[in-house]
Amino acid sequence: GRCTLPATPEAARAKVHLRVRPMAMNPGEEDGYTSVLEIDESLSLLERVKYYSQSAVAVQRLVHVQELGACAEEIGPAAALSELVPLLKDVSCDAELSVRQALAEQLVPLCAVLMKAPEESAEVEGEETSAHAVVVETCVPLLSAMLTAGGGQELAGGGSAQLIDAAAEALVAIAALLPADEVGTTVLTAVLTLAHDDESEENRVVATQLLGSLAPVVSAELCCQFVLPEVISLADDPVFRVRKVAALKLGGLTAAVGAELAQARLLSVYEALAADEIWGVRKACVESLPEVANALPVDVRAERLVPLLRSLYEDGSRWVRICACQALGPFLAALPSDAISPELLSLFTQLAAPANPARADAADSDIAYFCAFYLPGVAQAVGASRWPELAEAFRTLTTNMQWKVRRTLSCAMHELASILGSELTESELVPTFDYFLKDLDEVKVGVVASIAPFLRALSPEARHKYLGAIVEMRAETDNWRFRHTLALQLADIGPLFPREAAVESLVPLALDLATDSVAEVRIAAMAKVGALLASLFADEPRPLADASPLAAFLRMVCNMASSASCHRRANCVQICTSLVADLPPQLTREHLLAELATLAEDRVPNVRLLVARLTKELLLPSAELASHPLVARMAEALRADSDRDVLLAIHEPGFEPAPYRAKPPPPPRQPAAAERPASLLGLEHPVSSGGFEVFDADAESDPSGGGDTQDPVLAATSGQGAAIGSVFSTSLEELHPPPTDSLTAADGDAVEDRQKPWLVASAMARLDVGVRPDGTRPPSLGSIAVAPQAAAATEGDTVAEGEAGGGGAEGR
Repeated sequence: GRCTLPATPEAARAKVHLRVRPMAMNPGEEDGYTSVLEIDESLSLLERVKYYSQSAVAVQRLVHVQELGACAEEIGPAAALSELVPLLKDVSCDAELSVRQALAEQLVPLCAVLMKAPEESAEVEGEETSAHAVVVETCVPLLSAMLTAGGGQELAGGGSAQLIDAAAEALVAIAALLPADEVGTTVLTAVLTLAHDDESEENRVVATQLLGSLAPVVSAELCCQFVLPEVISLADDPVFRVRKVAALKLGGLTAAVGAELAQARLLSVYEALAADEIWGVRKACVESLPEVANALPVDVRAERLVPLLRSLYEDGSRWVRICACQALGPFLAALPSDAISPELLSLFTQLAAPANPARADAADSDIAYFCAFYLPGVAQAVGASRWPELAEAFRTLTTNMQWKVRRTLSCAMHELASILGSELTESELVPTFDYFLKDLDEVKVGVVASIAPFLRALSPEARHKYLGAIVEMRAETDNWRFRHTLALQLADIGPLFPREAAVESLVPLALDLATDSVAEVRIAAMAKVGALLASLFADEPRPLADASPLAAFLRMVCNMASSASCHRRANCVQICTSLVADLPPQLTREHLLAELATLAEDRVPNVRLLVARLTKELLLPSAELASHPLVARMAEALRADSDRDVLLAIHEPGFEPAPYRAKPPPPPRQPAAAERPASLLGLEHPVSSGGFEVFDADAESDPSGGGDTQDPVLAATSGQGAAIGSVFSTSLEELHPPPTDSLTAADGDAVEDRQKPWLVASAMARLDVGVRPDGTRPPSLGSIAVAPQAAAATEGDTVAEGEAGGGGAEGR
């Protein structure tokens, strides 16, 4: 059926029709039934949310409940309190589980808006209440009800777990919005009620999860007084699902209560869970092992947790063993070097070997990937002196068949270089670095992205050979992302090389990247050009000599200002923006201001827009440049610009330029009667002579010969027959292309092409363009302007010249 909505008298109806197939349909029943949903989009967002959240159609309720957060942001705390809060109770009792889940997700942004003005008050359901009270007394109880019974509905069937997860996440997020001392009397009280429900294991599971998440949110006193004893109690629950969640949350709880209390009360609980009879509980303990280790004292990690990890590493469940392999790296990274024995370190290095039993037991577990990922952390923990114990594993991983393993090491090469130092880096890492530079693009991107910090770890002699490789990267690949990554590091690479070599190689590379064909590369390079030149020419004497490389570079940039391409002129302004920001003001006055002043009056608005931004953001705020006459002239010209975007860029916020005005159409030109012979313009059929078909398509609306007054045909003859004969006997070789006064478009410049359409069809490719059965002609063909040599041309018209011949009757 049709859901008819009430129309607002002030606005016209704007309906969105959505065809919906009935969700319940018996087999064999006709599939022709559809319903049309009409959404009145003339209503405001608030009006739509208020109306459609109470709709009889579930999909309308779902869509508009999902708009609660956006609507609250739009209308503000006061209106949200009075208009949206009254909707919450009914929506929380919706029959559709997906609607209630959407409400749980939207309560967080709604409460965030309300807490911006917690003292704001309004009348809600007949009672005066504040925004803070709504959050505490309405939203928190609604979420608590969803955790237990889904807002008055039994949580049966699929989707209930998603509702519980959404409500739990929302409850923790809202707790973070409240003061720490209030969380105990609001959120924590509701969670403790769930934890004490001995009849529902699901409630205890949810309570354990929430207690672990609330531990960093509540105050330290509440955490030690309530959260800690409850989690210890739940860790001994008879239901293994509760114990499993408790094992997962012990890591965050140990960090919240502190090292002393964690060692005294939680370590024994953790060890008991690690020996649980259910492998899922033991696996959860392994997953939380690195977090627990970071929260405990160093000596406790070595004495109590290392033996525990060994036992889990040799567990009877393959899933526990796999998880122990994955957790070994971060666990070792949390230990001091003296606590990592060679035997323990060998357990980690074995993960890189293909013949490792743990890897054979878990071929699809990505053990090598985890080994490569945590290798820098383990190397930092053991130090450069123990690199020989890791070197073989490193070399094995660099030749792994999976490119994601090699890519992980590729992205970490600069970290390893900073750990090992120059000598070990040059002997152990440089060959691998060179190998990765020739690897797949997915691997190569890692070393290219960190080439500056890696080269910084090398000696000056060792890094010099990479200067040529950096320049060649620009031409070696068509992947623009490599050029973009290289452009981002220009300012960091420059100081690593001698000045002469950097000026000879990197400065041209910077200009090349600043004019790249890809916009992202240009933007990245232009932002770094100024910093690169500032680092290379910091001690350059002033004023610059004509032979100075910096002066030559500035001249190259200024030459771009006179380019015929508007793109290059825009690039000039963008490069100048970087130069003005990083170079001394004296160089800007002496070398850049004159060209920028010219570009402030450029004929292309986009160029002037860039100049306006540069003027407002850098020139006018500068004490050395703002008083310069050229800067004042630029600002004056830009403030009087005709483009709205330029005016908005140069003026202060709040300025509103005048709206654009549509230009009136030019008046139609009325040609003289002699210019448009009726016998030519009134042709009803194509006239053929000498292998040509020529007709006036504009005359189809006026068969009597009136034709189109806006596209004149330049044909003046003393006799109709002679004119037609002379025109249509012209051969193809004797016709010339029509003249044009169009400008030459250069590299994207906007020019006006005033060339008129013309058409001459040869006998070799004849077009059947006769009159249609309804008396009209094809609309795709334009009028033909054909005239003898004696015809006079008017400005802008196109004339095709030919020699007279053929005679009147034969021409027809």
